[in-house]
Amino acid sequence: MIDKAFVIDVEGKALLPTHPARARKLLRDGKAIVEQVAPFVIRLKRTIAKPVGEFTVGIDDGAKTVGIAVVNEATEEAVFMGEIRLRQDVSRKMTERAMHRRTRRSRKTRSRRNKGKDRTHLPGWLPPTIRQKKESVVRVVSDLQRYLNITRCVVEQGEFDTSSLVAGEKLFGVAYQIPRYEGRDFRAKVLWRDEHTCQRCGSQDNLQAHHIQYRINGGTDTVENGITLCQTCHKQLHKGEWKVTKQPQHFKYPAHLQQGKWYLWWQLKALGLNMECCVGWMTRYWRNEIGLDKSHINDAIAMVCRQSKPTISAKEHLVIPKRKKVWENNPTKTCTEKNGFCIGQRHSETGKTVTLRQC
Repeated sequence: MIDKAFVIDVEGKALLPTHPARARKLLRDGKAIVEQVAPFVIRLKRTIAKPVGEFTVGIDDGAKTVGIAVVNEATEEAVFMGEIRLRQDVSRKMTERAMHRRTRRSRKTRSRRNKGKDRTHLPGWLPPTIRQKKESVVRVVSDLQRYLNITRCVVEQGEFDTSSLVAGEKLFGVAYQIPRYEGRDFRAKVLWRDEHTCQRCGSQDNLQAHHIQYRINGGTDTVENGITLCQTCHKQLHKGEWKVTKQPQHFKYPAHLQQGKWYLWWQLKALGLNMECCVGWMTRYWRNEIGLDKSHINDAIAMVCRQSKPTISAKEHLVIPKRKKVWENNPTKTCTEKNGFCIGQRHSETGKTVTLRQC
């Protein structure tokens, strides 16, 4: 497998990627300089009047991991592919920040109104935990546009079964789904689902609703996180005499995809890309047709190359959004980045080239 080198001219226009041997020859002859290390980019010392080549990016959107692949459809060649490992700690950090802000507000400053609640009523508002995931994908595509003439984008938009669900509040034109159960509160809905029977001993007296995952550990009041127990079994459970083996079913990650997919769509369209969408069953069919195994990267490739397997001309990158300060021209600090990227090294678990970028 040969990892192509990206090329731009002296004016910053994106050109076709070149073979590493040719890139080394251009650098040795003084006709180009190193622009970036990971991914490797060289800058020519002359202007190219009419650059050629157009690329298509495929994005397999997800709540934890996003697959991305850039393919030259004219030559059926994949020149970049990788996985974006999205951050999952934003909610915890926002909770800590709110706690410190709340104590500071009452300790050091005069009383003032909390303005955070007003933002939730703005049109097009998204929770920061979802928005930061979509913006991480947009930034990676925007960075690749600097070195590749990407003109088209294919995105897989997540869908899940809504036969037993009802539509809730709409966000970006998409109704996010909530389960349908009879009852006014958490206890009534859990008892109705379990047919008013203790799920351990079968008793129907003194029934209570127990949270499978405690709220202090991030559990919710959704019916899928509840189980019906009688008073005796409930007390024995809290004493540690037995444990619940049932895992709570939740729609957290599907809800994230549903709420943020149109935000991602419009942000990518704002980059000047011709947008096209598909769903999971279509991606699975194309992937099986060209004979690729199941993975986020292969799904992204299959969205673009639907008829035949492309030539792989790139190593698999692992893009990790990371807040890492770039210290330029500061002798007291160590600069490990260049243009938001860190020098690529092998990941200890996956073996992929790690690309740490600023978020």
